[in-house]
Amino acid sequence: MGRKLSVALVVAVVLACGALVAQDRRDVVLEIGLPNGEAPQLRITDGGTGTVAIPNLGAFGFVPTIHDDRVTVEVFDLNQKPRTRIDQVDVTAGGESVQLSTSPQFRLRVLRIVTKS
Repeated sequence: MGRKLSVALVVAVVLACGALVAQDRRDVVLEIGLPNGEAPQLRITDGGTGTVAIPNLGAFGFVPTIHDDRVTVEVFDLNQKPRTRIDQVDVTAGGESVQLSTSPQFRLRVLRIVTKS
């Protein structure tokens, strides 16, 4: 009886882990308006970091976190050790761009949220 329970428990744990791995992951497609007028698009996994390097200014990181159709984006100065958060903003997916209060100034727009399996 104990062996059957152990086998059932192992099967349940394996299935639970498989379900977690199989969950859909989402990416955020950000358009980042740079001080020089360029507007690169970055595709960043939810909670991951996308990096933009600007000549003479350094590197900046963008970390999106998805909340339904709203995305919170944290902006980091990667030139500082440890990296320093310089702004955080909520942006609506598919909405207008948002001006950040950073120096240098950036504009952020969430073009779309992409689900990948």
